[in-house]
Amino acid sequence: MIDLYAAPTSNGLRAKIMLDETGLDYRLHVVDLAAKDNQSPEYLKLNPMGLIPTIVDPDGPASADGTPFTLSQSIAILEYLAEKSGRFLPDHLATDIHFRRDILGIATDMTGVLMAVFTIGRMENAHKPTMDDFGARFNRYMKYWDGLMADRKCVGGDEVTIADFAFYPVVYRAKAVTPQFTEGCPNIDRWYAEIGARPGVQKGVDFSQG
Repeated sequence: MIDLYAAPTSNGLRAKIMLDETGLDYRLHVVDLAAKDNQSPEYLKLNPMGLIPTIVDPDGPASADGTPFTLSQSIAILEYLAEKSGRFLPDHLATDIHFRRDILGIATDMTGVLMAVFTIGRMENAHKPTMDDFGARFNRYMKYWDGLMADRKCVGGDEVTIADFAFYPVVYRAKAVTPQFTEGCPNIDRWYAEIGARPGVQKGVDFSQG
């Protein structure tokens, strides 16, 4: 059974959604970021960077010293679980550099800008022009993807892949906290409703289940 250490951030949601979608057996360990659980000595042994998510798979690739396979970074976890389950990463996309570019862009560019928006918004004396500037940048990313998805059923094409599970948590968190920066994207809204209706995704965003 895989152990998942995560919190309901965009990164944490990716790993949990993927586990729920693949049906792999796992045990959820909720990491309380506000309580700095991610900085505890126990957690830092698993992930010295103190970031989430982290998975520990006792049935993963054998290590030289016999310790369970441990992996962090949400996109790496998506790819690992796709390979382990044989789902959501078809061969024709696994080696497609543009597919990888898009996933990494979602994980780094979009998620990073959204984190900046959230961080500024939580400040006691938040500087609204700065927040709006980052928000406008995030909306530009949304509009870019909305244009692409006018001709796509899903993020990576016409089938559900790890790209959908990389993107959905970003939109999910943005709509929950700063919906004004997600407006004007009807194609994303259509996709978002369809992906959000999937039982695995619905379970994946619920951190009371695991």
